[in-house]
Amino acid sequence: MSRSHRQPCLILLFTFCLNMLAILYSLNSLAEEARLTVEQAVWTSGIDERDHGAIYDNTAPVGPLYLWMKVKGSNWALQRLQEAGKLPIYHQWFRHSIIGVSAEGVTTMIDNIMISAGDPALAGQLQTEISSRGFFDWRTWSMKDHIRQGKWVVKVVYADGTAVLCEGDKACEYAISVR
Repeated sequence: MSRSHRQPCLILLFTFCLNMLAILYSLNSLAEEARLTVEQAVWTSGIDERDHGAIYDNTAPVGPLYLWMKVKGSNWALQRLQEAGKLPIYHQWFRHSIIGVSAEGVTTMIDNIMISAGDPALAGQLQTEISSRGFFDWRTWSMKDHIRQGKWVVKVVYADGTAVLCEGDKACEYAISVR
């Protein structure tokens, strides 16, 4: 093939590659938009209005314990998640045990608490927020009134039991020691 014939082929190949990269980028962006994002999660002593109280880092005292979260999502994400049967989302509370610890480090689930983010009954409120801002950010939490000493883990899951993903595409899990 002569040099003059190779040039148009290379231009076509280059154009094709650029188009494929653009398609892959847009598909990745759509996948990101199709999920909820946990923007912030804190262990706290209580809730004031919709905001968290005193923050616990690694340990908390025996008493009421809350896992407060700020969840963000788009209209497209809300629709896709509702269509897929993934809403509402849940906080699954686990407690480490001295006897019978599984490979994951926890025994059976203590509680499976539906949280308000993504609750179909609140879809109207989320739609109002989406209409005015283009997205929603929802403050939500679950709590245990009579928490016992030990290490506690909360896993954030969709209604179908699959993990809600956080940074780095890791499952959203939060652990704390109660003393």
